[in-house]
Amino acid sequence: MTEMTEPKPSFRWTERRVARLVTILASAAVVAADVALFFVYRQTAAVFPPPWRTVIPVGIGGVFLFAAGRLRRQIRLFQQDR
Repeated sequence: MTEMTEPKPSFRWTERRVARLVTILASAAVVAADVALFFVYRQTAAVFPPPWRTVIPVGIGGVFLFAAGRLRRQIRLFQQDR
């Protein structure tokens, strides 16, 4: 007995997919800007007073992790959307 597989439905742009794509683009921009901000911070870290030398990279890292997680989740949901 051979099992018939259904053909994969064609790709359609829906309102949900467009919203996910915009979120993907925004999250990717935040991730890229966060990486650039971290390198700028590394060049100028010496001018900040001691408490800020640790607070700023922790904040940058927090925003990076949030945006990277959102980016991964939106890409996965965009691919699964039918």
